[in-house]
Amino acid sequence: MRPELAAAFDREMDAARAAWAAGNADTTFAFLERAHILGQRHLWPHALTHLWMLRVGWHRRDKREILGQLLRLMATLPGALLGWVPVGNTGGANVPALRPMAIPPELAHHFAGASIARAVAGRLAALVAVGLLVLAGVFGAMEWRRSGLAEDLKARPPGAAGARVADLGSTRRLEIIPLVNWHAAAPGLATEPGVAYLVRTDHATLLFDLGYNARGEARSPLLRNMDRLGLSMDTVDAVFISHRHRDHVAGSAAERSGELPADGSLPDLGGKPLISPAPVSYPGATTVVPGSAGKLFEGVGTTGPITRSLFMGPVDEQALVVHVAGRGLVVIVGCGHQTVPGLLQRLTSAFGEPLYGMVGDFHYPVPEGRLRIAGLDAQRLFASGDGPFKPITTAQAQAELAMLDRLQLLALGGHDTSDEVIAWATERFGDRFRHVKVGQAIVVQAP
Repeated sequence: MRPELAAAFDREMDAARAAWAAGNADTTFAFLERAHILGQRHLWPHALTHLWMLRVGWHRRDKREILGQLLRLMATLPGALLGWVPVGNTGGANVPALRPMAIPPELAHHFAGASIARAVAGRLAALVAVGLLVLAGVFGAMEWRRSGLAEDLKARPPGAAGARVADLGSTRRLEIIPLVNWHAAAPGLATEPGVAYLVRTDHATLLFDLGYNARGEARSPLLRNMDRLGLSMDTVDAVFISHRHRDHVAGSAAERSGELPADGSLPDLGGKPLISPAPVSYPGATTVVPGSAGKLFEGVGTTGPITRSLFMGPVDEQALVVHVAGRGLVVIVGCGHQTVPGLLQRLTSAFGEPLYGMVGDFHYPVPEGRLRIAGLDAQRLFASGDGPFKPITTAQAQAELAMLDRLQLLALGGHDTSDEVIAWATERFGDRFRHVKVGQAIVVQAP
């Protein structure tokens, strides 16, 4: 507030206080109306006049004035932020709150050149500038945290953690049934940007991840697909969680709290071990948090958690490892946040058997991903590559997949890998490639 305007406002308020002290409510209100005209473009003076008007209305037991002033008090902050105020309005409940009014001649010089349009434009420009600065600050802080963790991880590369698994054992048959993913093998099967598999071996059956249930349906896509495919939890020996992101633990609430939905939207997980790199819980279930690579069942193991620094925060992700006799290791991956190089390092250091195949998603949302938030390519900018300032490129995705040229089996899902990358892998790997689709089993058998 300019000094001359502030002085004029103070004079009117002082006169209003003097009239109030003298017991003259009508004169008090008249001075408050003049003070309102002078101060309404500034937050505290504007609010102060309405507080005093409310006081006068209460003294008069004037219900209309009391309600009117309460409503006008709530509008003072938006008016100050947006710069939109009806010039000359006297502020009482006896006049419409949004009506511009004639300014008393002796006060008019304080409003020379006043323009509501310019005031609104100026405030909006200031709000946009502040918003951009705040957004830049948040992005900068998140990137600083991500880069700091990434530097820490360089001192302990993914392949260096955990003891070698001496005797994993083997299975003669492995069957992987995709239960949730982006594409389906047949009409009637639900699809969504989440992941779940049923993994069967000679010795154990595991439910790998729980999908997303992005719409919060009473019966999740996972549950509906299991019913349609004639599958139940009766034969499942354990639930394997690749990592605690919403598209793998049935929603954002479970991602935040670790409490898996027990509202009937998922199959009943009670009585099953929950093998997860981050704590999760479910009524009646026991939780196992592997600290490193290890054996889970005969022929079945885990890579143990591999830490990755993402822009959205650090994540620990594990992959399921199955040894098929006479073939080698088949690795089942949830999102692939570990990266292909990270997985290869861990597999080399922790397991002695050769690598036969990889099945799952590897987070290659290039040239763009499937999930957008506020118009931004969230999968590519925030959950892969080195953050929004250095996102993953198509060339990087192709180079990583080329590291798997020796494999006899590569199966990619579309939940976080683009159709373009899937098409490229189809051409490069030929009959060694499988497109992960809900309901279409992938089987590997001993020779």
